[in-house]
Amino acid sequence: MDLYKNSEISVQELKKLIDLDSNIQIVDIRDDSERKLVSLGNTINIKLSELANSYDQLDLNKNVFVMCHTGVRSQVAVKWLKSKGCTYAVNVLGGIDAWAALVDTSLRRY
Repeated sequence: MDLYKNSEISVQELKKLIDLDSNIQIVDIRDDSERKLVSLGNTINIKLSELANSYDQLDLNKNVFVMCHTGVRSQVAVKWLKSKGCTYAVNVLGGIDAWAALVDTSLRRY
């Protein structure tokens, strides 16, 4: 997959990319209690509070799609990642809530 160059992506566009390449790096920065309610498969789980100590787990040469509940915390995380040299960090607009509403309506919304 070519690198996605924008700083934001809609859940619908992310779904299209996943359909083309299931080896996409998605980071879920929500807390464990939130992920217990609903989560996507094949995500890297790094709580926002642990990102500074754990972002070295990520492949910074690939896109890092960052997701939270509604896209607010992930936006903060993307700005921070970019400040650390992660050029290809991308905020997933609307987060897991938008995913559940627009992509996979079988998922629980909270």
